Amino acid sequence: MKATTKKQLMKHSYRQEVFNVLLAQLLQERGVVTAPEDVLKIVSSPTRKMPDVIADYSGLRIAIEGEVDDQPNYGQKAFDSARKRVEQGIAHIGIAIIYSSGLREYDFAQLKEKLSQTELRIGMISEAGSTDYSQGTVDDLADLLRRTFSDLVKEDVVTKAVQELENGIEVFASAVVKEEGTVGRLALVLGIQELPKREKRQEEDEE
Repeated sequence: MKATTKKQLMKHSYRQEVFNVLLAQLLQERGVVTAPEDVLKIVSSPTRKMPDVIADYSGLRIAIEGEVDDQPNYGQKAFDSARKRVEQGIAHIGIAIIYSSGLREYDFAQLKEKLSQTELRIGMISEAGSTDYSQGTVDDLADLLRRTFSDLVKEDVVTKAVQELENGIEVFASAVVKEEGTVGRLALVLGIQELPKREKRQEEDEE
């Protein structure tokens, strides 16, 4: 009973925003993202109000939305928050993170180092789609970000190519309609013949 009481006394009431900011710092230190100065410097006290974590990854905005696994409906909450950031246009990529409640057992001075070593549950949301939660460390998160970025770039390239093709077809069609005789010449080149008139078809059927 005494051991349980001692362990409970060691628990800290860190909010998920504290973990989010520390995670952004770890990603910044690995050269993965660029986080605003207020995010990088604000964690001087675990009780201080934390900002929303919006960082830059290769020119794209990413949002980190985390929950601790001792909170109600933590998985859905983190995923919904990250998805909302993307849907609202605040971020190009939303990262849903589930933190282990075991992190609360560490003093604040140890927290960042322990977070860098701890397995996280990570979900990714972007305009190119979303992934289910997977297990991994901060380094695995960096790899997931690279893959999501690659998928998003491919999706964007295809979308732009389709849009350019549609615009080109529209311009071409408008130009053709305005030029007298062009439709006929195109039909001839393409082997398209005019359908016989109705009366002529009826005479041929009677014969």
